[in-house]
Amino acid sequence: MGILDSIEQRNTTLKSALKNAPDWLADALGGAPSPTGVRVTPEKALGITAFWNGVRIISQTIASLPLEVYERMDDGSRRLAREHPVYRLLHVRPNPYMTPFTFKEIRAAHVLVWGDSFAEIERDRAGRPIALWPLLPDRTGVEVRDGKKVYWTIVNGVKVYLSADRVLHVPGLGFDGLRGYSVLKLFRDSLGLTVAANEYGAQFFGNSGRPSGVLVHPGKLDDAERARIREEWNQLHSGLTKAQRTAVLWGGMKFEPITMPPEDAQFLQTRSMQIDEVARILNINPILLQKTDGATTWGTAISQFLVAFAKFTITPWLEREEDVLNYDLFTEQERGRYYCKYNVAALLRGDLKTQAEILEIERRNGIINADEWRELTERNPLPGGQGKLYFMPLNMAPIQDIADRPPENLPAPQRSLQRSTYTEERALAIRQRLREAHLAAFEDGARRFVRPEVQALRRAIKRAIQSGDPKRALNDWLDTFYPDHRQTIYRVMLPLVTALAAAVAEVAFDEVGAQPVAVDEFARAYTDNLAQRELNSSIGQLRTLIAETAVEVLEETLTTRADEWEEKRPGKVAANEVVRVAAGAARWAWQMAGVGTLVWRANADACPLCQRMDGRRVPTRGYFLAPGDSIGDGPDRLVATEPIGGPPLHAGCKCDIVPG
Repeated sequence: MGILDSIEQRNTTLKSALKNAPDWLADALGGAPSPTGVRVTPEKALGITAFWNGVRIISQTIASLPLEVYERMDDGSRRLAREHPVYRLLHVRPNPYMTPFTFKEIRAAHVLVWGDSFAEIERDRAGRPIALWPLLPDRTGVEVRDGKKVYWTIVNGVKVYLSADRVLHVPGLGFDGLRGYSVLKLFRDSLGLTVAANEYGAQFFGNSGRPSGVLVHPGKLDDAERARIREEWNQLHSGLTKAQRTAVLWGGMKFEPITMPPEDAQFLQTRSMQIDEVARILNINPILLQKTDGATTWGTAISQFLVAFAKFTITPWLEREEDVLNYDLFTEQERGRYYCKYNVAALLRGDLKTQAEILEIERRNGIINADEWRELTERNPLPGGQGKLYFMPLNMAPIQDIADRPPENLPAPQRSLQRSTYTEERALAIRQRLREAHLAAFEDGARRFVRPEVQALRRAIKRAIQSGDPKRALNDWLDTFYPDHRQTIYRVMLPLVTALAAAVAEVAFDEVGAQPVAVDEFARAYTDNLAQRELNSSIGQLRTLIAETAVEVLEETLTTRADEWEEKRPGKVAANEVVRVAAGAARWAWQMAGVGTLVWRANADACPLCQRMDGRRVPTRGYFLAPGDSIGDGPDRLVATEPIGGPPLHAGCKCDIVPG
């Protein structure tokens, strides 16, 4: 448990201490007298409605933004690391008493008002963070001792020191890199003027809305008479409930005011000006402080407000927080691989109409699919994988294809031949872009069936090693586990196969001028074969290792293979399957369209074996290599073990096929 287990008692102590704070303590807390004569304490500053509203809207906006934990992958992509302890800490409970929203809101408010936000990091024995406890910024400090940062905090009157790795510290703008400037102390004069204006207004209306003054009597009054007249006057006119009463003066008395009326002292203008002062202090547009009597410099649309608010007010605070989280919550080995990031996309997109327009552009250009769009609006994916399709304009092509457009002054037969080549290259480029667009989804899908397989294998290894006959136990496990796992592979991959096959088939039908046909039957048959291929690969590898490995090193050998599968297999499966699905869907589409011949096309950086296949022609329902056929010579010679009707020729192959 962290040192903040006594949080309730500390809050009580703080309140009582602030009420009767001596001058030196008030100065330390930002509450020393300002030139207006009032002390600017945290309570008085937050009692300023504009200041309270500004702190609240910034802290609540930050607290409402999703704070994700990502892992950088080797291929340059990223994924949500939901299994990491930091993810649970930031998404479920930072500590037993606070929700993530409350924790983020408190930290943001602390740094906005006091200039610093502190939290104690409670760790387990392995050094992993398991709880975050906010520390009161007015009772916490940092200093450098022997070249190292050391933090201290006051708990129940006792000064407790904490090492730097136990404190999550976000400093605001400061002068030494250790502490941020206290807003209360730095802007004491400005905030003091606002407090003074508020108090003046309260006193003015407490005096029935009338200025202070004197009652002038022509005669001579003794002390008792003066006291009686003052008391009667105050009883008659003090307070708003007694305002506007008519005074009856006797004995020649008259009332003479001795202070300026509020309009002469520019009372209302002062209060309005102070809203602008608070807006400048918090770097926020006055309109967000509910000041609507003037035009904003950000324009009139709410989308402009949100974008400017996100960029200039919220983002700097988020980046301060992210820098600290990424260093303090991850181990030395995890830094750079794992990182925390706020998602401000909703703020930057503006209003609903602007958001829809941006998403429509991204959808139309193949950046997102329908399911990703629906996820952003808290909707479920479309059934049957329909929402996983990516679309892009067919009138787009690489610039080199446009540069190679055949000149119009060629003879008709030669121009027709070059147009045919251009169409083929364009279709190949479109299919390549489709494969690349679906690669990440395929890798994620492969990871979803590889991970449970690896976890089950590790459990089976432990049980088998503890049995009397490990090899027999493992072989029995293979026979019971993989029939059910085949259904897992099929269920996970069918929507992905259907989505890519539908996109490729649409292009393939259009390429030969045929009417598209639904790909569902092809996708089901292909996914069934895919599941069987993965099953055969896993069982074949494991049975070989079990048979050829000594019992003494069997656990280590199989565990190493499981680790390799978890790390590398999803990427390998995805790289091969997007090529296989694309070629298979195109081949199927051309069969349905009645195309008679297929031609192998090697990619630009193809290996020598694929280059030998380039230009090879076969009937649409035939095979480029039958079982037992070979290609190449020497050690690079490849012998087909199954019919090859199209790419990939080997692992990592990126070739394609075209209609002949």
